[in-house]
Amino acid sequence: MDRKNLRQQLLESYPVRIELHAHTQPASGCGRVPGDQVAKNYKAAGYDAVVITNHFSRGTLIDYYQPSCKAESIEKYLADYYLAKRTGDDIGLKVFLGAEIRFEKTGGNDYLLYGMDEALIDAAFDYIDATPQEFYTRGKDPRTLFIQAHPFRDDMTQLPPEFLDGFEVFNMHPGHNPRIALAERYANEKHISLKTIGTDYHYTGYENLCAARFPALPEDSFELAEMIRSGDFIGEIGDSLIIL
Repeated sequence: MDRKNLRQQLLESYPVRIELHAHTQPASGCGRVPGDQVAKNYKAAGYDAVVITNHFSRGTLIDYYQPSCKAESIEKYLADYYLAKRTGDDIGLKVFLGAEIRFEKTGGNDYLLYGMDEALIDAAFDYIDATPQEFYTRGKDPRTLFIQAHPFRDDMTQLPPEFLDGFEVFNMHPGHNPRIALAERYANEKHISLKTIGTDYHYTGYENLCAARFPALPEDSFELAEMIRSGDFIGEIGDSLIIL
């Protein structure tokens, strides 16, 4: 089989395109695109779904929002997701809830959460001043995937694999060097089999969006987490490069 036919066969076997790492404004302070426009941009790019993984940290939830209570902070945090989801429902794009959590005791490390709902966001809030190890062993729901985001970016340290479900090896944020080769080598050496891909979308103008392609479209965030956990997906950078 020639390369062109092989690519076509892969695209037909994995027809569903999902963005696993996207930020919106204002829930992520570094985001530049409101949730409704993020949904429209991904629909226009031919995607079937997007996961809203806004920053979930003390800096966002407490210092930036300055809430009077926990409920108010979470309400403000989720507002972007709800906006994106309402728009997605209107235009035929699935919008899933995720998060990119940062723990106060571990500096600049970030971790992606898949398999989330509003109740689990509320529960995770109680761990932002803990450690990732504490969250993984005591605070994480069994349905939730805990993935270290861009683990070889500047100022990152690698969490021991026994406290992770996987690695985001392919992170395509144009403003940072994710050191993809190092992440891939490290994951192989440490026998981290689950490796994900994401655009780390923050603003318009990305030339190469990065899709995880799946055989079918999940119904909700928990089904998505199970599909990611299975490893039965491929990566696609732009409209031409397939990653197995």
